[in-house]
Amino acid sequence: MPEDSFLIISALAVILIAALIGGRFATFCRIPRVTGYLLAGLLVGPSFAEILRFPQLITHYALDELQLISDVALALILMNIGGQLRTENLRRWKQRIAIFSLTEVILTGLLVGVSIFIANQFIVQQAVVGMSLGQTSLLFGVFTGTISIATAPAATLMVIREYEAEGPVTRLVLTLVSLNNLFSVFAFSIAVQLLVSPDGSIITIAYQLCVPLLLGGFFGFIVSLWAQRMELPSEHKILLLSAVTATAVISRVLGLEPLLSCMALGMILADSSPRWDRLVKALNEIDYPLYVIFFVLAGANLHIETLAHIGLLGVTYVLARTCGKLAGASLGALLGKFGQREQTWVGTTLLAQAGMAIGLAATLAKQWPEGGRLVETIILGSVVVFELFGPLAVRCGLVKAGEVPLLSLLRKRGPQSGMEGLHSIANHFRSNLGLPAGHKLENPGDILVRHVMRLNVETIHHGTPFQELLNVIAHSRYDRFPVVDDDQNFVGIINYTEIRNLLFDPSLSNLLVARDLISSVHHSIPPDTPLREALKTLQKKRNISYFPVIDPDEPKKLLGILSQNDVLAAFRRLNLEE
Repeated sequence: MPEDSFLIISALAVILIAALIGGRFATFCRIPRVTGYLLAGLLVGPSFAEILRFPQLITHYALDELQLISDVALALILMNIGGQLRTENLRRWKQRIAIFSLTEVILTGLLVGVSIFIANQFIVQQAVVGMSLGQTSLLFGVFTGTISIATAPAATLMVIREYEAEGPVTRLVLTLVSLNNLFSVFAFSIAVQLLVSPDGSIITIAYQLCVPLLLGGFFGFIVSLWAQRMELPSEHKILLLSAVTATAVISRVLGLEPLLSCMALGMILADSSPRWDRLVKALNEIDYPLYVIFFVLAGANLHIETLAHIGLLGVTYVLARTCGKLAGASLGALLGKFGQREQTWVGTTLLAQAGMAIGLAATLAKQWPEGGRLVETIILGSVVVFELFGPLAVRCGLVKAGEVPLLSLLRKRGPQSGMEGLHSIANHFRSNLGLPAGHKLENPGDILVRHVMRLNVETIHHGTPFQELLNVIAHSRYDRFPVVDDDQNFVGIINYTEIRNLLFDPSLSNLLVARDLISSVHHSIPPDTPLREALKTLQKKRNISYFPVIDPDEPKKLLGILSQNDVLAAFRRLNLEE
């Protein structure tokens, strides 16, 4: 085998083994697996080996050759993120999402830009050859400010998938991540063309920003049309992989930003294809190994030595960006009239930053070598911090927002100890040999409803007009809707199946409000009900997708919702027998 091929294959083997170990370490420490993969990559990467003078398990050559896998994985993630920008999601919040996003983006960019300008102008006083100190500080502020807006889509999406987060905050976070990266690329591209590019012009700016959107949109329509002629999930997987790869490759050939192209592909495909959900479901069955390799490679590519070089400007960047994201999201949610959970926790979920920022910084270093390399050093050192602690922040925000079932946190411990695993293997081997069974282990007990229910519930105010209620129903995946009064007390359930006949009588639409449509009978479940009993209740009411969880001591207090899917998923995870 040629030596170059051996280096690549051995590096891939090291990456996969490190991913297994990193994932188990993350499980043991109860941290997101993404962080475990990044740490594993950092430890087996060349940067760590060079510092400790160890033999390199993964060489720089192997990292460069395996970058193709990272590019494909990132393109798939960006397509998924772009799907969150479909018009259905944007119509849900209307102008409120624009107010939220713009406030967060502007405050983050301004705070980082101004902080870097002041730090360099009055303390560091680093000047680029051919420029005054003021000009250098201004450019440092502009470029670090535009880069700081970007949020890592890969880490955010993976944490959401790992912890099965679902709810209004989760949907809002995914949409904001998409908008953050769009705004960052647009602002950065304009700044580069106007401030440092020798051939910068309006035509060049339009080419860099508009053509990727047109290219991605074109492929989105083609895939949407082609998907209508396919039925097998295997064909859906091949179709998406080929479309995303082709979009990224053509973007590179044309000198365009693949991020914009792949996001446009996802956005147009999600809007135009009736089979979008089926396509994504098929892709989710095979994409996880790619994402795992992506994060281990990301960890291996981290330059830990840059932490010693970022200095005051790097520390300023980390602190200013953290404050900007937290304050900007809180203010944006307030101005956009979002709830208290959004005001408090969305900013925490936007802290992760990785490949997007690195790519923009590398582009700047090529366009403006004199000062871009210093900006790149600041970004590389800062990414080490945000890449490792960002996933923890995302998990914290989603858990505190009440959109992660408690069971998803409890089950992160290994399902069996070493001796239990050996015992299971011996029993399975005995059974296959036809030997008589020994004693059967007792069931450890029932999980309670409170461990599976979702805490963050979308409710409807009892005074909501009928037409507005229809808009909520149109954008919801549920068929039942909890109603609360002015004091947020639970007053009942609106069942879509009971009111659909009213849709055909327009004369009633201006007279009805939500309280008029509350069902006289609704079934609820106490939080301490064993999961077995809850499943029996759900089986008796097969036409109902979820039940409200009510505190028996405070019947007006809505604690959460229990859906059939979450109950069945819990039984599958715990391997319980009915």
